[in-house]
Amino acid sequence: MNRSAKLLGGVLAAVLLASCGRPAVDAPPPQANNAAASPVAASAVIDRWDALMPEEDSFQRPPPQIGLSRGNGMDGVGGLIDDTGSGSLPGQAIDHSSPLRAQQFGSSAVVDGVDGRALDLDGYVVPLAMNDAGQVDELLFVPFYGACIHVPPPPPNQIIHVTLASPITMGALWDPYRLSGRLQVKHFEADIASASYDAAAATLSAINR
Repeated sequence: MNRSAKLLGGVLAAVLLASCGRPAVDAPPPQANNAAASPVAASAVIDRWDALMPEEDSFQRPPPQIGLSRGNGMDGVGGLIDDTGSGSLPGQAIDHSSPLRAQQFGSSAVVDGVDGRALDLDGYVVPLAMNDAGQVDELLFVPFYGACIHVPPPPPNQIIHVTLASPITMGALWDPYRLSGRLQVKHFEADIASASYDAAAATLSAINR
């Protein structure tokens, strides 16, 4: 496999810049909601994002749906705010001309009971690495589409680091996917964001809308 810094840098740059310029679409909110996670049976399949947040974690605002209509061009998007008040303020305009990358914020606290559980979760792909054929084999799986360099990534406990059993040819960056596999509580650190969870030898299937 070719995992050179040059290739990886190109992949990340394309992802981040492309998501900034995506026209308005109806982005489905895959299972994410504003309520704290409710207790789930220890053997139940994980099929919603809030199951990965401890009960004490909550958002004051929903995740930003960057693909939705925002008025005049790129103006007027609010971001995430966690219960500490960190994040981007409601209604705060985002400066897309800035060369600075938005910093990740929010909780990295995990739900220990999800360790080893099966996954059947809908979300979006942020590629991290490709094989020699240009297929994605490593990625971050996130609950909403559209985080670019000027919008904070989801909190670490809402990101899953994934290595695929079989590499896939990616569609559009805003295409939703279903992740199947086995979840592990395991920290992962990347330049663009950190993740509190991991899924190895997982599979992705495109969701047809």
